[in-house]
Amino acid sequence: MLKTDKKLKNNQLVQNRMKSLASFSSIEHRLEVVKTLDGITWINDSKSTDAGVTAFSLENLQGPLIWIVESSETKRNLDLIHDLALNKVVEIICYGDFETELKYYFAAKIKYSYKNNLSDAVRMAVENAKSGYTVLFSPACSSYLNFKNYQERGDNFKKLVNEIV
Repeated sequence: MLKTDKKLKNNQLVQNRMKSLASFSSIEHRLEVVKTLDGITWINDSKSTDAGVTAFSLENLQGPLIWIVESSETKRNLDLIHDLALNKVVEIICYGDFETELKYYFAAKIKYSYKNNLSDAVRMAVENAKSGYTVLFSPACSSYLNFKNYQERGDNFKKLVNEIV
């Protein structure tokens, strides 16, 4: 394949992803803007149940981002997120059971915090977010450890944001 053909395919891929993003934004729990206040945008991406979907979200949002992620017992392919996170994420707040893999993968490169629950994670994001930041709730795992499903998890996030922010 010629370099120009590859470049054309990459451009088409980006255009297709942007079209997909536009259609996703109208779906509850998928890149759903919950609130914008004091220049800080809060996004519910609870439907993000694996690292690949979170990578798409990170790719399509502008930084600086505070990423709230849920701990997971399932091994994630963090390589999918690595470069995007390094370029856009200023802080990772992980909640749930303590997860060493996520911590050690990013902690030396991006500010990393751990909280026991989503409520504490949202409170920490409130304390640390500045005007121009986006707080992205994109768990990158299934919801079954802490919630019935991703909808309940997303509804909980939206409730917390509306109560705390």
